Amino acid sequence: MADKKKGYIPLWRDIQNNFIWLSEEPFDDRSAWVDLLLTVNHEPREIKVNKDVIRIEAGQTWTSYVKLAKKWHWSRNRVYRYIKMLEKAKMITICATPNGTLLTLVNYSNFALVRNTNGTTDGTTLGTTHGTSDGTTGGTQTIKKDNIKMKENEKEAPSAPPVDGGEWQ
Repeated sequence: MADKKKGYIPLWRDIQNNFIWLSEEPFDDRSAWVDLLLTVNHEPREIKVNKDVIRIEAGQTWTSYVKLAKKWHWSRNRVYRYIKMLEKAKMITICATPNGTLLTLVNYSNFALVRNTNGTTDGTTLGTTHGTSDGTTGGTQTIKKDNIKMKENEKEAPSAPPVDGGEWQ
C-alpha cells in the first residue's frame, strides 16, 4: 500500500476528454490501470445486458476484452494477458460470461472518496459491496464472481482467447 503521508491528488473523470488522453497512441500498462480506475463505477447503478438488468457496484465495470482492446489500441491477446496479470496480482477480479466481463477493482475504496449530499468530501472512503444474483427485487441481479448464473446449455466463458480469431468477450 502507498504511503498515505505523501498525500494524493484528485483525478477527475473529465481527464478522459482531454486531447492527451484521446491520443491515438496505444496505452502503456500505467495508462491502462488509470483508465480502469476512471472507468469503474463510483456508485452502484443498473445496466442492461441483453434482456437482463444487472446491478453493478462501485468499483466495478461491465466491459469486454474487445472493447478494452479498441480503447487502449491493443490486441485482444495483450488485453487478456494484462487483465490476467492484474488478477494474479490481486488488483482486480474478473467474471467472464458469454455476454461480457465484470471487472472488479480490489480495494476500490482505497481510491475513492465519499461525497456528501452537499457535494463536499469527508475524507472517508467508499466501501465496496458485493451482492448475489438471488434475493434481489425488481428483476435486477447483482453479479458476484462466485455465483454468476449461466444458462444450463452454455459452458463457461473461454479462459484463453480463441486461436482462430473468432469473437471473444
